[in-house]
Amino acid sequence: MQRSIINYQPITPLLLLIGLVLYESITSIYVYITPLAGYIFLYIVENFQNKEKRWIIGSLFLYLAYFELDRGFFIFSSLLLFLFYYRYVHEELKATIACKICLKITIIIIYYLGFYLLNLLFALLFNYDLPKLDISYIVFIISDIAVVLL
Repeated sequence: MQRSIINYQPITPLLLLIGLVLYESITSIYVYITPLAGYIFLYIVENFQNKEKRWIIGSLFLYLAYFELDRGFFIFSSLLLFLFYYRYVHEELKATIACKICLKITIIIIYYLGFYLLNLLFALLFNYDLPKLDISYIVFIISDIAVVLL
């Protein structure tokens, strides 16, 4: 039996990134289809220490950057939020909340609220228009929580 010499590890994240970019294009057309940014942030937080998934995590960060550009947010604000969250909040939150489902729901809520507050801070610092906190954030939070509960 002949072995395949192709390394599929970088190909999977590339296909994932292409699929997510197409999905983000659809979500920008249909406003109330969730971009799953909170769920992707949760996936990154849960698998950040896994060395085998570093390609996937990199492609997910690229998707979040594309999501920010497409929606008019500050680029790499999700990355800055992740760095702050993972360094200062994650271990304390894991020690405080024992229920795994509750922890996942809390991480999604922290992502969307932190994302809004970080973009609000950048808008105030750089004198841009303030981001609007509207019903879409609540719809995104509820739909991401529904995906986690499935």
